[in-house]
Amino acid sequence: MNAMQFTPEQVLQISKGDTEIAAFIHTLLTRIDQLSELVESQAKTIETQNKQIKQLQHRVHELERQLGQNSNNSSKPPSSDGVRKPTNLRVPGGKKGAPRGHDGHTLEFSLAPDEVVTHTLSSCSFCKAGLDTVPVLRVEKRQVFELPLPRLVVTEHLSQVKRCPACQIKQRASFPVGVNAPVQYGDSFAAWTTYLNVYQLLPLERIGRLFADLTGRCPSQATLLAQVSQMTQAVSTNILPIIRERLRSQPVIHRDETGIRLEGKRHWMQTASDASWTLMGVYKKRGGPDVERELGVLPSYLGKVVHDCYSAYFRKEYAFIHILCNVHFMRECKGIVEHDNHVWAQGMRELLSQSWIRVKAARAASVPLADEVIAEIEHSYDEWLRQGALEWAQDPVPEKTGPKGRKCKSKAANLGFRMQTYKVAILRFLRDAEVPFDNNQAERDIRMAKVKQKISGTFRTIQGGEQFATLRGFISTLLKQKLPLLSSLTSAYRGQFSF
Repeated sequence: MNAMQFTPEQVLQISKGDTEIAAFIHTLLTRIDQLSELVESQAKTIETQNKQIKQLQHRVHELERQLGQNSNNSSKPPSSDGVRKPTNLRVPGGKKGAPRGHDGHTLEFSLAPDEVVTHTLSSCSFCKAGLDTVPVLRVEKRQVFELPLPRLVVTEHLSQVKRCPACQIKQRASFPVGVNAPVQYGDSFAAWTTYLNVYQLLPLERIGRLFADLTGRCPSQATLLAQVSQMTQAVSTNILPIIRERLRSQPVIHRDETGIRLEGKRHWMQTASDASWTLMGVYKKRGGPDVERELGVLPSYLGKVVHDCYSAYFRKEYAFIHILCNVHFMRECKGIVEHDNHVWAQGMRELLSQSWIRVKAARAASVPLADEVIAEIEHSYDEWLRQGALEWAQDPVPEKTGPKGRKCKSKAANLGFRMQTYKVAILRFLRDAEVPFDNNQAERDIRMAKVKQKISGTFRTIQGGEQFATLRGFISTLLKQKLPLLSSLTSAYRGQFSF
């Protein structure tokens, strides 16, 4: 019974008829009720504050996670790391230079030097005796390689004009294809411009300045842009169909995409590649049937595709075999360990790493991984996920903000469910010797697009981004096949290139 539920008669009865005591008791009871209401109100306030504190703690945790994410503990690319100081893996005081096993590159003696200078001995440096008639015991040889300053080679085309004696019509000999103006730059200039702009990533202004310093001639930026555009047209018409067809015939290819800015808006640079071929393109969307149809590889591809678990690759109409990048999962596991202190993530990360070491040893010995070893790895994989389910069940989960869609999960839970769903694609490298462990091939192929964007900030036009993608894919293919860049670009510009 609350204090205020006592009637005045009950209070007077308790006080044995003393009105002063009854008044005092009534005052105390009123005060008790007020304090009870205050305590109840404070309890509700404390409960509300506890909820807010938990929400704020979760928000702080997620913000700290976002601030702490980098290319080592998440799927973020290295280009997003900013000015973060990279970890130095060199041991202080250790061996300098290339790592052990590196092939190395050094100058070798030329068998046909352009110039030979003989240094003679005419007198002894000690007693000053003459040595002109003394026979030569041996000759020591040293060679110096110089890079002479380039010079322009001007080719003048003379076209004869004659009048036919029979019909009196003037005739002129035809100029070679491509010789269209009274004075113009040759095909090699277009090759150099493409090489410097797309491979060395120099802006057009600096390319013009370089030409002026080396040759005394400075092409305008409009001329340089026209050369790049004509090179892109030649490559798109004659070479991209070949690269696209060769990729469709490979047993394993890699796919990746990265965001870039064109005309101040976000677009996506796409790549499909393997160890010998690279195809690149720029699109408004990250993925989907329109992108794949324009890139022209996946819709009809029947081999194996290494990718990063982006949902657009799992469309039902695709018939290829999925291979997921394990390095992406290891990075995400590292992030879960750093931000959530989950034991299962550390165990899974070590399991994947050790599994790849065992697979590499088996492949080096040209033998398949033993069935019992595979069974052991798969069992450990399942056990770590079972332990993970217990850990991520305790994670705070943000409240759902919309009426539709799935219930929100923690970062660890999302990672765990992906690893459960795509276990076969993740562990395919255990059984198939063609399957790589990671998607580094595609990431290396697409990385220069981010470097270009860091230099320029953005591509000013969509056409500029498309030209860069087309030419960068061709140049990447030339590098993989160890073909000479400048001569190959010149041949491509003339429509004469072939692999």
